[in-house]
Amino acid sequence: MKRSVLITGTVLSLFFLAGCMATPEERLAEGLSETRTAFEEEPTETNETAGETELYLPGGYDIEEPSDENNIIITKGSDSYVLFINPNEAADSKFFYDLQKANAEVEWIADETFEQNGRFGFTTLRAIAEDRIEIVVSAGGVKMTTISEEADVPGNMEWMMKTVRSIEEGN
Repeated sequence: MKRSVLITGTVLSLFFLAGCMATPEERLAEGLSETRTAFEEEPTETNETAGETELYLPGGYDIEEPSDENNIIITKGSDSYVLFINPNEAADSKFFYDLQKANAEVEWIADETFEQNGRFGFTTLRAIAEDRIEIVVSAGGVKMTTISEEADVPGNMEWMMKTVRSIEEGN
């Protein structure tokens, strides 16, 4: 009798927990909100250097060599992120956004723009394959892009914007 009560309780707990888990759409909305917050906050303090570029990277991420001043490869395990820096673009530049939007046939899962205090930023997402999403975040003349597993998209968008913003203010 005790065993059946334990099994029933465990099954009910699992159903309850499954009901409390966020849907992919809810996780995406939360990720977009956190990305907006990262754009609007003061830049995160830099903690890494690539050539003469100082930037913020969360723990566990590495800058690959060789990286040049305008194209920096960042990795974590088998995941790669490409950071583009265009020093000729100002904080209010829409250059990278306009490039993203040039092909009208591309279908975006998300296309969010941010403006604050004379600065412009954005994040775009598009499906590449099942469970694989292209993420692009940008602020002014700095852009970062990656291909991410769907479950990692919200967290990636946030730290990527923090990294982009850490450079945008310094250049």
